[in-house]
Amino acid sequence: MLATGQEQDRVADTDNCSSRYYLNAFSLNIIISFVYQCIKDKKGIRFPNESMRLVMMTPQELVENVEKLVALPDVCIKVNRLIDAPNYSAITLGDLIAQDTDLSARLLRLVNSAFFNQQVPVDTISRAITVIGTNELRNLVMATTAARVFTGIPGDLVDMAEFWRYSMTAGVIAGELAGRCRVLHAERLFVMGVLHDIGRLVIYLELPDLSRDILLVTGGDDRLLPDVESDMLGFTHMDVGEALLEKWGLPESIITVIAHHHRPAQAENYRLESVLMHMASALSVGEMAGADLEETCEQIDPFSWEISGLKPEVIEEILESVPQKVNEIIDVVLSPKLSTKQNQSK
Repeated sequence: MLATGQEQDRVADTDNCSSRYYLNAFSLNIIISFVYQCIKDKKGIRFPNESMRLVMMTPQELVENVEKLVALPDVCIKVNRLIDAPNYSAITLGDLIAQDTDLSARLLRLVNSAFFNQQVPVDTISRAITVIGTNELRNLVMATTAARVFTGIPGDLVDMAEFWRYSMTAGVIAGELAGRCRVLHAERLFVMGVLHDIGRLVIYLELPDLSRDILLVTGGDDRLLPDVESDMLGFTHMDVGEALLEKWGLPESIITVIAHHHRPAQAENYRLESVLMHMASALSVGEMAGADLEETCEQIDPFSWEISGLKPEVIEEILESVPQKVNEIIDVVLSPKLSTKQNQSK
């Protein structure tokens, strides 16, 4: 490690020092060098004791803080409340969503996109509810909105356009994989893909300096991310995503998959969906990077291949149609404000 003589003396006595003294004694670069050396040596990353974590905060507390910056529109809150009520109707839900003309236009264009492959055009929200179901429409409302509420994240941490392209690519791939595996309501996997890394955005917003250090340590290798986050923060972006989506009131299936997309074998429920999300995430990274498919498939753990029963030849076939579908969805979700008239003209 790169350290001055005085700092090296202090390091020798870390077992007896307080966490505050430990953090003051180290420069951030020295901490990064320590963690990086552990990774190079293929050792587990462990700070001297549990009290020396860099963040004394839970994922739930982090989410509470970020909610002040990332507020869901009223229509999302009302949709969640309505669906959770015992006696609601599809007509009432459709009327509620229709009050937000921009959101209505986006949802209708999304339902009519190539991804959903509707044979007959869907021209009203109530018809959309009939076609894809109440819960699926609620999930689309949340996913569509989430892509537009995260603002103010430093550009050196993430290119938001690229982040959402990656996430929506993962969503499209996950949906296609789910279709091949005959998963019921495969559209859920699209929403899972769009939201699977949303915990990273919360961490970027609330802990930008530590986020830079984490990105430096991982060097762009997402496989290292959960372990590095866990040891530097005490939790992972999966934990934060889980806490945020619980706060937003999304279904257990989506929350569970997002909480396990790096480690699908640990999912007690929705294991197949977690496996497919893990595969879709890796394939999306490869698709974005233009990587060789064989190399990309090697990034997927053997457990996922076994559980899904999928073969690389099927993956290659699926990926052929992904770019077109992703471009269409991005145009819907991230384009400037739409109007119902614009939607009808499409």
